[in-house]
Amino acid sequence: MTRIADEIVNVLSPVIGKGLALSAVNMQCKKMGILPESLTKENVDAFSSQFRKIMQIFAGEQIAEEIAIKIGKIKNNF
Repeated sequence: MTRIADEIVNVLSPVIGKGLALSAVNMQCKKMGILPESLTKENVDAFSSQFRKIMQIFAGEQIAEEIAIKIGKIKNNF
């Protein structure tokens, strides 16, 4: 995984656990047609937007929005 993918896992882990976070990043990247190793700051927004929709189902609107914002900010670190 890239450092960006690792950072996303770090954001998700406290909420859904590390194992599920790793799986979630892998699955979302697959849905986007990329590998986690190909995740760059240019596609963080698309990842965040798509992942937010999934999180709304499981965690509700507020938590999904908070996670999406945290993921979106990751691109600023690179």
